[in-house]
Amino acid sequence: MEILICTLSKQLWGKLSALADSFLCSKKSRYMSLLSGQLMTMEKITEAIKKYPTAIVIIDVQSFDNWQEIAKEIEALSKTVRICLVSGTAEPAIKAINSLKTICGYLCKHELRKMFKEVFTRLYGKIKTVCNGIAVTYYNSIDKVIPFDEIYFIETVKQTHLCTVVHKNGMDEIRADISKLINELPFMFQIVRSSTIANMSEVKSFSDCELFFSDGSSCLCGKKYTSGIIPFMTQAVLN
Repeated sequence: MEILICTLSKQLWGKLSALADSFLCSKKSRYMSLLSGQLMTMEKITEAIKKYPTAIVIIDVQSFDNWQEIAKEIEALSKTVRICLVSGTAEPAIKAINSLKTICGYLCKHELRKMFKEVFTRLYGKIKTVCNGIAVTYYNSIDKVIPFDEIYFIETVKQTHLCTVVHKNGMDEIRADISKLINELPFMFQIVRSSTIANMSEVKSFSDCELFFSDGSSCLCGKKYTSGIIPFMTQAVLN
């Protein structure tokens, strides 16, 4: 996951970069990094988001009069991006929270060091998807990443806040809410039951409300979800 800094101020960019470097070094994270260079135009921001759709984007409100339009354009580019605002007052953050879905934090310029650590520690602990895959965490550190294209399905473990991720190399458990996790996944992942998300690109056959995968594993599909997932199945599966 990349941290992107959008500001016209070289001084602020230097401070935020130093804080990001310090935070990442303290976490010894292999899966988060800082994108070098200031992002000063929408063209550059768009280019970066297309390359890093799960990025955390820090927007300096005072650098851009149209920061709300920029934030909305970023949201339109990727549903998995997270936006953090930095400004001298909390007013912009309040406006953003009321109008944007991807706001994940606010940094006050007068308390950058303290607030950066608080916001990014919280974000790091909540990471579910990173580097085009699902993060498996261990004691608040990312232990490994399961690539999206290796996942068959994700299923809630009954009476817990855990989910089992069934993939090409076995199974892993993550702490996640199915209804929220689906919003971080590519379009080929679809809810097939209230407790299950399936990777429709990996479905090999479909019979009697059951989806089958190449390794022999399967998951049930609720009747009310059937019509919604058919467009995602290949003709070979339907036949």
